[in-house]
Amino acid sequence: MVAAKPMNNTLLHQSTARSALRWKSKSNFRLLIAITLLHFPIGLLDYYLGSAAIIHPAAVFGVGIYWAWQRKVRLERVALAVGYLVGVEILWRMAQVPIFWEFGKYGSAAIMIVALVRRHRRKIPVLPLVYFAALLPACVLTFIQFDLSAARDTLSFNLSGPFLLLISCWFFSNIKVQPQGLKRLFEAYTVPLLTVAFVTLFFTVAIQDIQFTDESNFATSGGFGPNQVSAMLGLGVFLTVFSLIAFRNDRKYKIYLALSAIFFAAQSVMTFSRGGIYNAVGALLLVVLFEFGDPLKATKRLVPIAILIMLFFVLVFPYLNDFTGGGLQARFEDTQTTHRAEIVESDVDIFLEHPIFGVGVGSAYSERQEFLGFKAASHTEFSRLISEHGMFGLIAIFCLIAIVVTRFRRSRSRLGRAFVVGAAAWAALFMLNTGMRLAAPAAVFGMISITIATPRRRRNVYAIRAARIGQMRRELAA
Repeated sequence: MVAAKPMNNTLLHQSTARSALRWKSKSNFRLLIAITLLHFPIGLLDYYLGSAAIIHPAAVFGVGIYWAWQRKVRLERVALAVGYLVGVEILWRMAQVPIFWEFGKYGSAAIMIVALVRRHRRKIPVLPLVYFAALLPACVLTFIQFDLSAARDTLSFNLSGPFLLLISCWFFSNIKVQPQGLKRLFEAYTVPLLTVAFVTLFFTVAIQDIQFTDESNFATSGGFGPNQVSAMLGLGVFLTVFSLIAFRNDRKYKIYLALSAIFFAAQSVMTFSRGGIYNAVGALLLVVLFEFGDPLKATKRLVPIAILIMLFFVLVFPYLNDFTGGGLQARFEDTQTTHRAEIVESDVDIFLEHPIFGVGVGSAYSERQEFLGFKAASHTEFSRLISEHGMFGLIAIFCLIAIVVTRFRRSRSRLGRAFVVGAAAWAALFMLNTGMRLAAPAAVFGMISITIATPRRRRNVYAIRAARIGQMRRELAA
């Protein structure tokens, strides 16, 4: 009779624990919805407040630096501030918030450096360090060819992305999270990206008589560069669909992720820039290959995704195509690369003429005129590396490949390997067609250095306590 009581206590405590977890889950979801809805007007205020809109980046950076400085704050929380800053960077550029152009890269790098130094995490991974060091010799040519002010601006524009990649790999290599922690980091990116999607929708509806042609559309991109806006909305597609595939979600959260994914996809294609959706689809295909080893599990997880794709192409895309007068379908049927292929070919030709040190950082812009007949900025980071850095650029590319291979081999879980492959693929595809103009590819690439803990089936803490109490009672009774 004495031994029966602990078992009843165990069941009671397990039930209490499950109720507490359900309450916490509901509370977290309500908070996520509230923050998401709050950000919609914030996105518009960034447009209409003028110089006062600087309050937004100042607050984000301030909170990030405060968390970074406080040693008692875990690096996982600092990562949330970094993720939010990287996600919201494109909105600040769209709204012309009065901050310097590369604030997203240097601001997030500063937060991570402060956090690492304050916690005495000063060991920098070798491969990212070699990657960045390989890009420095070509800087000498830049100082020779440009005056001091122009050289500074050129180096800042072209090397801020690689610098952030180095810092991101260093920072995230010090973080170990459970799958739920990785999902929260995704949310830090997703909320500001939903704001970007809302802003593009608002101006698409608000502007009358939008002219749709066979080129990217600034009007449906919030008045900013469609390539960058589309790419970031594509990141939203990647993160939300990855969350649907790889994480355990309750029904409410699945609906939130599904609607967000459709919203991101719709607004991405409406920019008439194809890169964003292509990047997301390419990365997700690799995720599917590495995430599922069990066919039954794959079927269960992929059915909702298949339904999501069907809803988009049956309901959403036809409506958008009608809205654009058939222009959307015509745009995606066009397979031209808008001179990107020709620019890559010119970069190869420049490399063959200057194979050791390249032509110097930023100098390929004018050198391409010799091969193309006009000056052109590179959209492809990898071809820029070889034309402007020569053999050292090739070393940098090999370092990036080695980082991915190393992280993949060190990942113990299927989820970890899927994330490494997917995140690296998305970052590579972004750099393939949009360079490193934003902080996102460097930050997302750095995230593959996160260690994702293998979930363990642990007995509930309340059950353990009850079992111990029961054992003590049995010993006393004996």
